[in-house]
Amino acid sequence: MSNIYKLEAYTAQVRPSDLLLDRVLNPAQDADIGGATPKQLIEACGIIPDFFCQACIEAGEHLTLNAIADGMDAAYQMGGFAYPFGGTVDDHNGTYQSEYDDDPALAPLARFIFNGFECFVYQYGITAIRDRKTRETKIARFD
Repeated sequence: MSNIYKLEAYTAQVRPSDLLLDRVLNPAQDADIGGATPKQLIEACGIIPDFFCQACIEAGEHLTLNAIADGMDAAYQMGGFAYPFGGTVDDHNGTYQSEYDDDPALAPLARFIFNGFECFVYQYGITAIRDRKTRETKIARFD
């Protein structure tokens, strides 16, 4: 019998968004979200960060909020910013407030930044992108 050990291949799955985006989980430090593990928050964001990352990269030197929105819509292929939501995103902590008074405010699960643009992901697939310089914001649902 030989003393040779079998080494099994290990493949790490690294998404481009993990490497290229500045990610902050629970940026509003919301107590309700704070009970979730980092892995749970990342999973809750789904592939929305990948759409954002892809759109930013493909926009290249023509990186604008509209280019990012168009790129995310093209990647998603199910609407997204083609069906915008109303409401506001708080400048301080990214909390989303719907245009409807009955809707509770939603703290972001995560915030992602790429070259002066940010993407907030909330529960229910609600997503906001914002130009950090002009504060122009677009909000939609990617579910």
